[in-house]
Amino acid sequence: MRGAAGTLAALLALCCASADTPDARIAALLASGDVPAAAQAACEWAAQEPGNLEALRACGELALRAGMNQAAQDALRSLLFFAPNDPDALLLLGQALIAGGDYTGAREQFEHVIHLQADVPAAYVGLARATLPDPNAAGDVVSAAEIALTVAPDYAPAHAVMGAALREIGDLEGARQALERAIGIDPDCAPAHFDLGLTRAMAGEEEAARDSWRRYLELEPWSDRAWLLRAGLVITGVRELVDRGFDACYSPDGTRIAFRGRGPGGWGVYVIPAEGEPTETLLWATEDNMQSIAWRPDGQEILALVAAPRTVTVRGQERQQWIRRLILVPADGEGEVTQLLEDQYLGEATWIPTTGHIGMRSYVPRQGWSIVDLDPATGNATPVTAADARMVLLSPAWSADGTRMLAVRRSEERPDGTFGYDLLAGPADDFASARVLCTTDEQPRGPTFTPDGSVVIFSLPGSEPRRFSAWAAPADGSHDPVLVDHLVGQTVAPSLSPDGRFMLSARGTMLVRLTLDGVREE
Repeated sequence: MRGAAGTLAALLALCCASADTPDARIAALLASGDVPAAAQAACEWAAQEPGNLEALRACGELALRAGMNQAAQDALRSLLFFAPNDPDALLLLGQALIAGGDYTGAREQFEHVIHLQADVPAAYVGLARATLPDPNAAGDVVSAAEIALTVAPDYAPAHAVMGAALREIGDLEGARQALERAIGIDPDCAPAHFDLGLTRAMAGEEEAARDSWRRYLELEPWSDRAWLLRAGLVITGVRELVDRGFDACYSPDGTRIAFRGRGPGGWGVYVIPAEGEPTETLLWATEDNMQSIAWRPDGQEILALVAAPRTVTVRGQERQQWIRRLILVPADGEGEVTQLLEDQYLGEATWIPTTGHIGMRSYVPRQGWSIVDLDPATGNATPVTAADARMVLLSPAWSADGTRMLAVRRSEERPDGTFGYDLLAGPADDFASARVLCTTDEQPRGPTFTPDGSVVIFSLPGSEPRRFSAWAAPADGSHDPVLVDHLVGQTVAPSLSPDGRFMLSARGTMLVRLTLDGVREE
């Protein structure tokens, strides 16, 4: 069997070969340390020669190392079409599927390898890694790691995944010992350094954690985990807040958290302190379906979008139609709740930080769907993006300084009746020049900027029913989206604290606060 690094070693051996061949150019880029450029060259080679197995293998392996996960998956699936029982390709595809949050698919690849050859420790390690995110399968993770250690007692990745498994069941000291054992066997075992950093962070040893992570960055500078570390988006703690919390968001000053939830009177806008006991205060309730909430930039009010079916007459025929209303709720619980607007075409609504106006999706008569700017004082609404009746724009959001804007663009309907979606980011005053951050088959939900505007976080349906995953991507589109959290509840969109240290998410129906850490660029 070639082994995980076999293709790279073979390419590096070609450094002295003619620079006119694709493999020699890739080898030269690898020798210079430019893995992303080497991955791009390998993928171009695979595109030019789609039946070339070495090109597909190089593309799959290097794209995975460079964080180009979708390109890696595509190349490896093509390779497996020609060689369905290639153990190395199966192992690599399993790793790519883990990076993409498809843990079920990843387990299938590793189980296939084990069926072909039962003594491959990397397959058991992969199986453990693919099972690790399941909070109900801690025993299975430990079992897979134990088998890997039985097959190869001196295999550092097996000790590393055992450490990760022990950490997940709360045995931090056992985890530390297993991870240090892995590093003792192989000082360059990158997963062991990452997991030791995470274990140290969870134990409150912040500086020691960063030391481990810095070593990981030296070993795997281009990986998805490396990008998360530099972005400060590694989850190091989980605190449960309240049950039944949805669409939770931090107040502008970070002292309060608002969420919508079911309770007395139907759907309600609730507020809890960001720190201390999560004592709930109900600000307003309605029997209508509450779809979203958002803090006003000055923290004085909360915008709620509610909807209810109404019977209307259209061309002499009665029919049910959803009517949506924009409601302003005083954040201190005092004063009158006011209705700003009622319209069947209202969509996702939020605030534009620099103006105090409301940005929302709506329909402009005789023009089409657009994102509009609504002045709450006058009720005047003006389009802020060019309307295009063929392309529906969804989920607008602005950066904290108001200079950047996000929106989701729905494609035209496909022949099979489905749609594709583009997540766009661009200048708020010239959104026509926005660039596509990613294209997905499912609609991205709740896109938002990090406080400094450098990263976009959004959620997508995950591989399991009724569960979403949180993803992040640089706002300039320089890296593929990276999985942040695979356990987001069905209707909780990511929301960060103003200092970027915490993110609101969910575990089942429980609203939770995630602690974020990493090694930001110095």
